[in-house]
This record gives sequence, structure tokens and C-alpha cells, in this order.
Amino acid sequence: MTLSRLLLPLLIAGGLPLSAQEPARTGEVIFRDLCAKCHGPKGEGVADKYDEPLYGERSIASLTKLIDKTMPDEEPEKLDAAGSALVAEYIHHAFYSPAARARNHPPRIDLVRLTNRQYRESVADLIGSFVDQQPTGPATGLKGEYFESQGMNKKSKAKLEREDAALEFDFGEGPPVEGCSAEQFSIGWQGSLLAEDTGFYEFRLRTPNGARLYLNRDFREGDRNFRDDSDARRQPALLDEWVSSGDTVREATARVFLIGGRRYPLRLDYFKYKEKRGSIKLEWKPPHGVWSVLRAPHISPARSTRVSVVATAFPPDDGSLGYERGSAVSKSWHEFTTQAAIESAAEVTDRLRLLTKSGDDAPDYADKLKTFGRMLAERAFRRPLSAEEVTFYVDRHFADGLAPEVAIKRVLLLVLKSPRFLYPETGGTPDDFTVASRLALHLWDSLPDAALVAAAQKGELHTSDQVRAQTARMVDDQRTKTKLKEFFHQWLSFEEAEEITKDRTAYPDFDESVVADLRISLEKFVEEIVWSPSSDYRQLLLSDHLVLNPRLAKFYGGAAPAEEKFESVKFDPAQRAGIFTHPYLLSAFAYHKATSPIKRGVFLTRNILGRFLKPPPMAIVFEDGKFDPSLTMREKVTELTKSTNCMACHATINPVGFSLENYDAVGRWRTTDQNKPVNPVSDYTTPEGDVIQIKGPRDLALHAAESADAQRGFVRQMFHFAVKQAPAAYAPDTLERLQDSFAKSGFHIRSLLSDIAATAALHSVKQ
Repeated sequence: MTLSRLLLPLLIAGGLPLSAQEPARTGEVIFRDLCAKCHGPKGEGVADKYDEPLYGERSIASLTKLIDKTMPDEEPEKLDAAGSALVAEYIHHAFYSPAARARNHPPRIDLVRLTNRQYRESVADLIGSFVDQQPTGPATGLKGEYFESQGMNKKSKAKLEREDAALEFDFGEGPPVEGCSAEQFSIGWQGSLLAEDTGFYEFRLRTPNGARLYLNRDFREGDRNFRDDSDARRQPALLDEWVSSGDTVREATARVFLIGGRRYPLRLDYFKYKEKRGSIKLEWKPPHGVWSVLRAPHISPARSTRVSVVATAFPPDDGSLGYERGSAVSKSWHEFTTQAAIESAAEVTDRLRLLTKSGDDAPDYADKLKTFGRMLAERAFRRPLSAEEVTFYVDRHFADGLAPEVAIKRVLLLVLKSPRFLYPETGGTPDDFTVASRLALHLWDSLPDAALVAAAQKGELHTSDQVRAQTARMVDDQRTKTKLKEFFHQWLSFEEAEEITKDRTAYPDFDESVVADLRISLEKFVEEIVWSPSSDYRQLLLSDHLVLNPRLAKFYGGAAPAEEKFESVKFDPAQRAGIFTHPYLLSAFAYHKATSPIKRGVFLTRNILGRFLKPPPMAIVFEDGKFDPSLTMREKVTELTKSTNCMACHATINPVGFSLENYDAVGRWRTTDQNKPVNPVSDYTTPEGDVIQIKGPRDLALHAAESADAQRGFVRQMFHFAVKQAPAAYAPDTLERLQDSFAKSGFHIRSLLSDIAATAALHSVKQ
């Protein structure tokens, strides 16, 4: 029996103001009479009234309470509880709820292009697939070779080989190691740089002597250093201070774009020749970081292979749906993809000898380049080529009498501009190669590897068991780890924390170094939980520890790590509850010198609790100076949002924000505000309409960990990030099925990602 039928006797017997004696009075009729003039007949909104569509994720019970308190606008007395219930049930089923919206406007899987991230990752793996990859090793420093030499002549055997954990040395007037003279010696450091984030990296070299820094170059096996200037011209140094000018310490800087989650070949060559003193210092500034000496764990003695990095600055991807997707196609995007293709083609032609494993003096050089072109097109298009495609994309260019190098450049330009590369879902019935392509995009944002291609060729990618066997392998790949890191940056709104600054008078020790450390702290906290055996989503909310280094431990309390590194530090569970109380987020969602229950409440309500919030009908600026200075922040926010219209949303937002008022603007624990005891206690209304008391962050975290809405919101956001589509486009119950399997797995985050990838990859594939 529907809610309206249950309430109809009450309407008849209750003497209602809305013509209660008329049995035909339904929720639809009431809505049409009292609500449609402001919200539109189907809740679509009305210009100059309420132009936002009437939709959300409240339950019927919660909608009933909201309508009863606030509607009709400024005349809520026209509608009593029973009438509010009828309206709530009608709009919920007609157009308000997600199910109603999906029924009225069925979502579909849109044809999308590669996102900016997918383009860069795909090109890097496409070109990198032709080069033998080096095994990884521990990130403990660089291999250093110390020589007795004249200038950089290293014909003699190295006096010492060792691993150096940091690139900062002051030799003074003496030798670097025993066996070398103080007047002339040289050192070569070699290994890999580990870049964690995508973006621009800055490097700074300081020395009074001679030095060159090479980054992301093709180093030959056995190379110790570049022997002469002709080699240096062939592969120019990133920083070149080879010619010294006395004992003056010189400084050189450079900026380079790198793709996160990858290792880059790095070598630093240094020599001292008759200068009085010897010293060298290499610093770097990664994205979101500060200047510091380059050291472990960001450098490794293991060799690595040059990464093909597309540095072209693309226009932003479309983020209008709350997640980035390749739906926007513009003239500028086409121009940038053309520039990126030219950039990639130039690099490939410079590296042909390495990529094709053949020299231009080989008698079959043109044939080898042609074979290379066919393989490149197949890998880029994620499937075998037809005879017509081989002719169009490859063979005809070698038949025009062009130099082989020119022909292969044309092949690459045509391939990278082809819709078959840029739009992975173009053409044909979905098959095993389609599944391979989807899995690589969903888990890696890249192209299928050799194992996926081999499985597709054998017809072993069209059943659930086959696909899940692949996801189990792929999820442990570094590319998945990097993608998951990007997801948590989005889920936790890292971009809003880009420019955390605080009043230096109120918080004199909260500087850019603390901010950079806090970002690392949160990243390590998330990584620790996600890649643990349990990978338990709930621990992101409930854990009572922070990952701190000595500087953060001094600032926030807790046992300081013995060494200059990050370690887990436990706190009182009443004071720290996972991401709810991480200082990085508490600082990001606060004002310059005061807390912000509204900012914190909105972020947590939307991102973590999974509840829907519409933008406010009009922006209200919080002006602290207009309030009585003796008021606490809670009292100010209560005063600011006390109107009925504001409380439609702030009844949800404020209790969440108030529960964190024990943390100041930089996330430190406090017990007073304006010399008054902090009051974090509030009544919080759940989406089902239940009222629970929240006494602080631990209560809020416990509620979130058990909340089906929070769990569903997490699943939805991960689906959006991985697949770039709406879950309901795959089946109306996709989200519910994924949420159910998530719960059955013990809320295992990596298993959820595997389920999402498998679900989307097998869509419309004949099994």
C-alpha cells in the first residue's frame, strides 16, 4: 500500500486547510496548485523563481519533513504534515529521485575521446613498448663512481663505487674519498628519479666546479658519462655548468614536465679541476612541493628507460558532471593534439635506432621501419589492422619514394591523429580486443599491454572469470597505483588545497614546508590503507593515527619519529578519526585565520557522506568583521544561516561542520573558542529522516562508515573516475550491485576497482 493511501483517511478526517474533504486531493494536485508556479510542472525549475531543477537524493521521509517546514515558500502554514507527505511521495517517484531521473531521462554511454591524462599515458606506453624495460629497485639513492682524473677523463678505474642517498656534498679543500687527489677528481652519479605526480618539476644545481645534469635521456649500457661535447650536443643536459669560473658558487635552474608514477633515467656528472674548494648540491621542487635536496626515496640506483613525455599543454577536460571526461571537442583541442603528435613524432625519429633495434646502414632498414610502423599502429588502435588499414596508415607512405625516416614520421602523425586512437570505442561490435582496451583505460588510463593483447588474440577476454583474472593481475601494476592516487586526490578535493595560506601572526610556524608535509602525510595515510591486505574503506574514516614526520609531530603533537621520515603516530581516538580530522583537509577547508564549519560541512557532506547538495540560491559571503568578536564561530554560523531558506541545506551542513570545531584553522586540537568551551554536539538528520546526535568527529566517522549513502557515494565517484561514464548507463541496478559486492568484500577498495573495471569492460560483449 502506498504512503498516499495510508494518509488519505487522515486527510479526510483531519480537517485539513487544503480542502481535506476532497478525496481526489493527491500529491500531484497539491504540487500543481502550490508548488509548480515556482518549481515547474515537472520540477524543471522556473526562471526568476527557483531555476534549479527539483531533484536530489533525500528519502521520502526526509523530503516530507523538509517540505513541511519550508513549503510553500514564506507560506508553510498552507501545507500540513499529511499534505507534505503526499507531495513528497509524488515528486520522489515522478522526477525527484535518482531512479525517477533515470526513468525520465535514461542515461547512455557517450562516445568520448581520450582525456588529457589518458593521452599522455597512452603515448608514453605506446613508444615505451618498443624498448626493453629495466627492473625496478629500492629507492635508496644513486650509484656514485669516484675517480682520480684530469677533468672528466675517466679512463682509469674508479677509486670507489658506492650508493649515495642524497645529492649534497661539501668536499672543502680535500678529496672526496681516499685515493683521489684534492686538486683533481670527478664523480658520476647514475640511477633513476621517481616522479610521483604529473606536472612541472624544477631543478636547481649549485657548484663552484663543473657539473651537468641529464634527465630522461637514452643512456647506453655501460655509460659512465658523456665523454665529449659531441655526445653532449646529441643529448643536451637539462642543467649545464660544465665550465667553472673560479671559486664562485654558480646556480643553474631548469623546469621540466613529467608524468607521475614513472621512473626517469638520471645522471649527474661532476668534476673539480684546480679550484680551491669542491662542492655540489642538487635540489628539486616537485609539483605541490618545496625546494629540497634531491634524496632517497625519490632516487634509485636502478637503471630505467627514457619515458616519452608529451609536454604539450592541453585545454582542460570537461568537468561539468563532477568528474573529468573527454566529451569536449573543440578547435583548440584538435590543435593541441596535432602539436602533441608532432612532438611525439619528432622524438620517435630521434630514437629510431633504439626503437627499431636497427641502424640506418642496415640493408633492410626501410622494411624494418615499415614493420615498426605497422606494430605501432596496431598498438595505438588496440587491435589488429585490416589490409586496408595497413595500406592507408603505413605502406603507402613508404611507396612514395620518401626517406624512411620521413615516412615513419608521417605514419606516427596519422596514427596519433586518427579517431581510432583518440576515440577508443569507435566502430565495430564489442569483442575481446574491446575488452582489453577498456580494461587498460579503466585501470591504467593507457593501452593494453602484451598480456592483454595475447589474451584477446586467443579469445580469452569475454567471460567474467577471464576478465577478473586479468584485473587481479593489473590492479597491482604501478599504473593502477598511480591512477588510484589520482582518484583520492579528486575524492578528497586536493585541488582546493593548492594554495593553503594562513595568517602568519596567528599561525607563525604554519609555512609552506608544513603544507607540503601535510599533503605527503595524507597521501601516505591513504596509500597505507588502500594497499594493505584488507584495503578497508572504513579505515579511511575510522583510523586513529596520522602519518607524521618530526616537523609535523612537533606541530601537531604525538610521538615524533626517530628519523627524518614519515611514520604512523597513534592519537586518542576521540581526537582523530581518519580523513575527517586530517590536518591537511581541516586546514584546506578553513579560513585564513579562523575555522569554517560551512566549508568543512559542505566538503564532508558531498564527498564523504555521499549526500546531494544544490548550490545555494544566492551566495552569502561570510564577513567575520560584522559579527560581535566575542561570539564563537559556531554562534556566528548559526546566526548567519538561521533563515528558513538557508536551513533547507544548513540543517545538514552545520551539524557536520560543528562536529569539527575542536580543530583550529590549521587542524590542531583545541577546547576553547573565544575563551568559551567548544561545543561540537548537534542533532544530525540522516537521509532517511532519522535524527542522531553527533558529539564529535568519532561519532560522525562511525555514522559515515555504516552509512549506505556514504558507501554508495564512494562507489559512484570511483566509477565516474575509472570509467568516465554514469553507472546507470550500463544497467539501472549497476550501482546497487557494485555496492552490494563492495560490502560483501569487507569494503575492499582494490576489489571495488576491479569490479568496476570488469563490469564496464564486459558491457555489450557476447559471452
